[in-house]
Amino acid sequence: MKRRDFLRVSGIAGLSAVLNASCSNLNIRDDKRISLLERKIKWSFPDDNQVIRPGQLNPEFDSRRAGAASVVQCGNNYRMYYWGTNNQKENSICMAESPIDQPNQWKGLGSVLKKQPDTDYNFFGPGFPFVIPLNKEHWQMYFCSWGKKRSDGVIPNRTCLAESFDGGITWKYYDKNPILPLDKEYDKGATGSVWVTHVGGELRMYYTAISKYFPKPEGVQTGHGDRIPLIGIGYMVSSDGYKWTKPFDDFLIKPRLYDTEPYNYIVSKPFVVREENGWRMWVSTFGTAYRIRSLVSTDGLNWKWIESGIDGEFGLGEKGTFDDHQRSYVCVLKHGEEYRCWYTGNSFGGMGMGYATGTIE
Repeated sequence: MKRRDFLRVSGIAGLSAVLNASCSNLNIRDDKRISLLERKIKWSFPDDNQVIRPGQLNPEFDSRRAGAASVVQCGNNYRMYYWGTNNQKENSICMAESPIDQPNQWKGLGSVLKKQPDTDYNFFGPGFPFVIPLNKEHWQMYFCSWGKKRSDGVIPNRTCLAESFDGGITWKYYDKNPILPLDKEYDKGATGSVWVTHVGGELRMYYTAISKYFPKPEGVQTGHGDRIPLIGIGYMVSSDGYKWTKPFDDFLIKPRLYDTEPYNYIVSKPFVVREENGWRMWVSTFGTAYRIRSLVSTDGLNWKWIESGIDGEFGLGEKGTFDDHQRSYVCVLKHGEEYRCWYTGNSFGGMGMGYATGTIE
């Protein structure tokens, strides 16, 4: 289904009105709202070093990797859930807390989800968490599971769900995982990391979708050799967070391929912030290495890229630092007018996570 048709469908058409009413200032035309959203964020990096190193917080579980954080405000503290990998290459979701007024004084609180060796889809354990509190006690965590190696060579990722009924302290796997079927042309290969929010009584999800692998075009450099994946952002809606509907027959956001430099065949790990005049999404794009880029939208369905150059919106760290090759996998929270961002450095978390603050220019 096309996006314009989706907005007219009976039973879901009201969602469009709710979105526009909740996101927009009715006295500002769409082009004006877009121009306000397009104002760039000036990012600062307070420290050249990692704020979280592998093995720093939960060494039994994150000695090899610490990355891809999801941060939730809990009273006067931030609580972070992140992807940890130990020396045995076992993945788990780790937890840490830090005071909001000292946002990187993290204290490790152990692992809350570990691998499920009795399953094919989560055999090597979970990563890429995204946590959303539904109410004070009931929280949901969507994550990307690492399954057994597939015979077709496709990345063995599936999107799964865990739940907490004590405010995010202890977690239990949902008993009907994986929650997303591989039933569209654009996500028939695999699904992975997500971002979820409430809109007008519904939940909406933006998710990483792997379509297929294809031969590397002649004359371009890639980070995956001669056979590369086509990965973009898919979109779904749900009334309860368990059963999801895919209203579109294609990616919501496609890789730009030759339309940007370098050649881009992956758009992944969405993270969205609701702004006064619409929505801002950060993604990790890949050509030869990950770069952080952003898009804006007045309705959350039609997105416009913010141009950011070869090295993306965040650039890279100085030579010899933990993030001099790539920055990716952001989690962004607003603290007043300040954007606070935790991101992943080189080696997909093998060098840990950094921190940036931003203000509108």
